[in-house]
Amino acid sequence: MNFPLFRYSCKRAFPLWLVFTALMCAYTFAVVRMYDPVAGAALTELAASLPQTMTVLGMASYDNTFTAFIVNYLYGMLMLALPMLFTILLSTQLMARHIARGTMCYLLASPNSRKTIAATQRNVLLFYLFLMLALCCGATVVLCEYFYPGQLAVRHFLLLTACVFALQLALASVCFFFSCKCSGTGRAMTCSAAACLLFYTLRLLANLGGPLEYLRYVTPYTLLDPAGILQSDLRACLLPLVLLVLAVALFALASRTFRKRTMPF
Repeated sequence: MNFPLFRYSCKRAFPLWLVFTALMCAYTFAVVRMYDPVAGAALTELAASLPQTMTVLGMASYDNTFTAFIVNYLYGMLMLALPMLFTILLSTQLMARHIARGTMCYLLASPNSRKTIAATQRNVLLFYLFLMLALCCGATVVLCEYFYPGQLAVRHFLLLTACVFALQLALASVCFFFSCKCSGTGRAMTCSAAACLLFYTLRLLANLGGPLEYLRYVTPYTLLDPAGILQSDLRACLLPLVLLVLAVALFALASRTFRKRTMPF
């Protein structure tokens, strides 16, 4: 890894990371303060009356406990979508933008190999993604313990956050691959967004069940089972390891693609 390039890329990416992290922390605060045991009973009745809708939104496992409330509202939709959008933008900025603007030629003219450059930019993406989820997770635990001490199952919540990180790594590897593959920022961002949105849409369709249930086998979101993790189900806890293997394979493929490709300058 090239440390001067790492510091430079981190400095350039910091404003983007700060905006998304601030949004996620603000949403976390709103969710924690929104909890009300009385209102929770009403939400349980709502989930029972609209089971299909709650299933599509990834909130079918809702029950009237504080941990389930936090998990459903944080990792049901928005806290999966915001890191995904951040990954799309940052991965494009780290690789495709340099290629499109021609600044990659200056990096390649240095004594660093293409493999080193790709590894450095990949590490910037992983560093900020980890830091974002770690800060949001820490903020959630602190807020929950401050306002509702002892009600959050901290160990299960930390394990679930680690599994969510594995999912985001898999999505990040897809985005990084397209950023290394495409010559233009627009094409790289379009391909990354299309792939991520396709995976998310397939998840929603698969949640409907019936003839569309087979779609669960073609989206990485299926490998994340928050309800199973909260119940300490061994299979649910081990499935994210498949996401890590997928991420490692795609990051390696992205690096190889970058090493073999012809630059547009």
